[in-house]
Amino acid sequence: MNDLVRVIGERIKYFRLNKGYTQEKLAEIANIHSAYIGGVERAERNISLGTLNKITQALEIEAKDLFKPISETEQIINKDVLLTTHMNLLSSRSQEELILIHELVSNLVSILDKNQTNED
Repeated sequence: MNDLVRVIGERIKYFRLNKGYTQEKLAEIANIHSAYIGGVERAERNISLGTLNKITQALEIEAKDLFKPISETEQIINKDVLLTTHMNLLSSRSQEELILIHELVSNLVSILDKNQTNED
């Protein structure tokens, strides 16, 4: 796909994450299929103007926002957005999966803490 399709997909993903939406949530609000959202974000699908309009309305942005360059400050997604995004990702998982994910994250945090201690 061309650069324009890639940039639009990246921008849609950026605004979606900043709203704390999963692909499924955005698709529900925009009344389109979630697989389509994923395809657009990965630049695997072209997007019609009608669908672009549905997505921008669901994200509460203007279409022109998708064509503006991302500033350095915009690239930093705030902590609350990241936590909300993770909550949305985990909410549909089984208890067994959540326990496994918790163990993996706990181990990763321990490794990060040890590395931080060694650097100090």
